Amino acid sequence: MTHLTRSALLFALLMASCRRREETASSGAAPAVPTLTPAPAPPAPAPTTQTGPFGIPIPAIPGLPTLGTPQPNQGPAAPQGASAIETAPLPPGAVEPDGSFTLPFLEQEAQYLISTLSANLEPTHQSRVANIPLNFVNSLTEVNAAAGCTRGGRAFMVATAAILVLHAATAEARAVDEIAGTRLLQDYTDRTVRMINQEQMVRGLPDGVVPSAMAFNPQKLARQRYLYDVQIAFILGHELAHHYRGHTGCANGSPATQQQGDLEDLERAVSNLAPLFNQPLEVEADTWGTVNVLDTGSRRTTGRWTEEGAVMSMNFFERLEGLRGNSPLLYFVRSHPPAAIRRPVIQLWSSQWRNGVRPPAIGAAQGGSNGGSPLPFPLPFPLPGR
Repeated sequence: MTHLTRSALLFALLMASCRRREETASSGAAPAVPTLTPAPAPPAPAPTTQTGPFGIPIPAIPGLPTLGTPQPNQGPAAPQGASAIETAPLPPGAVEPDGSFTLPFLEQEAQYLISTLSANLEPTHQSRVANIPLNFVNSLTEVNAAAGCTRGGRAFMVATAAILVLHAATAEARAVDEIAGTRLLQDYTDRTVRMINQEQMVRGLPDGVVPSAMAFNPQKLARQRYLYDVQIAFILGHELAHHYRGHTGCANGSPATQQQGDLEDLERAVSNLAPLFNQPLEVEADTWGTVNVLDTGSRRTTGRWTEEGAVMSMNFFERLEGLRGNSPLLYFVRSHPPAAIRRPVIQLWSSQWRNGVRPPAIGAAQGGSNGGSPLPFPLPFPLPGR
């Protein structure tokens, strides 16, 4: 094939290609263009920190509510099954004609709770509080529970009638709510807030709010007792921890007596004249109080205790934070960290306990990246050593 022939063939092929392109364009058919589906946007990362009270940066803890997230006023849902309401039979004289518990029974039950909690402590902790009595101050004006030392260095624990009556009221209100679908606990909380704003004494449920047909309902009474027990068990477990964790400095010593000087010191403790523990130690007492309640509850054959009572109390106290006035109940609330800190600590250690994790020892002398704090993040202040 000559050079001229090859050139002519090439030119013919080029012209044929151009004609095909013109025919495609004139037909109006646009060439197929593959469609690209944009990749879905990655999910927004979960916040790693949140701002707690006083501007303290606190990590978000997976599975736990964000600090400041409103919680249901009635606390966690009632446990299902018979074990949630099975309790020992109530003793004679335990119930008032309106279905509430009598004060002697509330005190008797508190004594049972403290002895049961003490019996289920770790051996080293148990030995430090073996002989410390729980005393009661018959006051419906002072809302308090405390652990401390007399001026003579003797250890005591004390609770007022008012704090027992208050938690008996929330227990009864919620028990009725769960069975009858009412909102007594919400109403009682609102009423308590109004009474505090008016500087009135805080009392139990008003007369007549529990229907007479419900007052002696066996399921209601059993659930009422259970909720009272788990709330007061946490409060007493918290106070007990102040002693065996060394916060008071007088555990292992002589217990308080009924002598006049010791009785005056008990009165002084519940009237808020005694110095308060610092806030980190309150958090540690919450931690060990929670673990003590769960340890004890796991060994019960009926009505096993959980953190339900502690969370229920935190939800109630949270409604009272920020109120002004001179109500003794507000003094009790202000002497502890905000519920927005306490509730996640309780829930955290409840979760850790179920995974077999125990709280760390705290104190700078024992080391640790967070100073041995029971919180999973550093505190902006030092913790005292042991």
